[in-house]
Amino acid sequence: MTNQPRLQAFPSLRERDYRILWTSMLPGTLAMQMNFFANGYLAFELTEAASSIGLISLGFGIPMIFLSLPAGVIADRYSKRMILLLSQAVTVAASLVMATLVLSGTVGVWQMAVISFFQGTAFVFQVPARQSLITRMVQPANMMNAIALNSAGFNACRVIGPPFAGWIIGLPWLDVKGAYILMSLLYVLVIPGLMKIPDLPDGARKGAKGWESFVQGISYIWGHPVLMVLLALSLAPIILGMPFQALMPVFAKKIFAVGPAGLGMLMMANGAGAIIGSIAIASMKSLKRPGMVQLTLGALFGATLAVFAFSSSFYFAIPMLVLVGASSAAYLALNSTLIMGRSEQRYHGRVMSVYMLIFSSMPLGNMVMSLFTDSFGVQAAVGTGGILLAAAVIAFGLSSRSYREI
Repeated sequence: MTNQPRLQAFPSLRERDYRILWTSMLPGTLAMQMNFFANGYLAFELTEAASSIGLISLGFGIPMIFLSLPAGVIADRYSKRMILLLSQAVTVAASLVMATLVLSGTVGVWQMAVISFFQGTAFVFQVPARQSLITRMVQPANMMNAIALNSAGFNACRVIGPPFAGWIIGLPWLDVKGAYILMSLLYVLVIPGLMKIPDLPDGARKGAKGWESFVQGISYIWGHPVLMVLLALSLAPIILGMPFQALMPVFAKKIFAVGPAGLGMLMMANGAGAIIGSIAIASMKSLKRPGMVQLTLGALFGATLAVFAFSSSFYFAIPMLVLVGASSAAYLALNSTLIMGRSEQRYHGRVMSVYMLIFSSMPLGNMVMSLFTDSFGVQAAVGTGGILLAAAVIAFGLSSRSYREI
């Protein structure tokens, strides 16, 4: 009896294959969020330079910049289950190498950047294969619910992962070595679930080859101004706003002086806000002026980020980060919904591949923001980014008539 409301709320979990995929990927997602936290903490401890955090983020992001489009083509042509298994094996191997280096005391920033490169390469092949599998695992009526569950699982791991990693690092008998060992074990736990998933037919489309198909998608986007604006509005927060997350270790150590446990609380506050924002957008049936709502959310994201950046109180920063997380997640969720809603179904894959390529610029934004941090201080860098973000979103959105009419 008690399971019936849950099944009604999450109908996609009735699908056996999707349920296995979703539950099996949770340990890996949790490990990835812990890894981002632990890498930032360890890099800053080794160097005292924010640019080292940006370098490691760049190592993870380079494969996303250059391999996103080829990974999508490969996902359409080969076994998605095998792609997931091979990429997860690479992730496990890279994590074990990292744990070994940390345990032996020989780890350096350049080694961390190289390992991040291999993990980023595995990740960029995982995403399109997993998304493509989902479309074959669930009924069309349950597709939005399956996507929402993916987002909820990701944001839940964002909330749990950083403070959990910070708590482990803060334990004298475990510290950072124990954190990397645990992450390796979590990555391994993904593989048994993936092996239970059937090797579904790829259903690859015939006709135009990969590159020709992509060119057609670019022409379609170019011919629809509202899509151009929506994609541009997805780029602004990636460059000016989201890099603040990579610099949280700097805030925790130099501004608030709270250590790894406090850093985990800051990350948890941001992640909790992201869950609130995602659920808020998902629960709305319709919006009369979604474009104006998005502009408001973008301005709120930039403004709250600036207020957080220039604050000096840890206890004031916590609620501000909840607002930052809520407004940023709601902005990005609404942006992706508008992009899908304003593009034809036969172009969805190619439009979203460009959307994902835009997100691959986040490590570049992290690197630029970390360099400004080393030159001008973390508060000036992040605070200025927030102000510019609010101004850019409002100016760009209001300058497009087609966007204002959404």
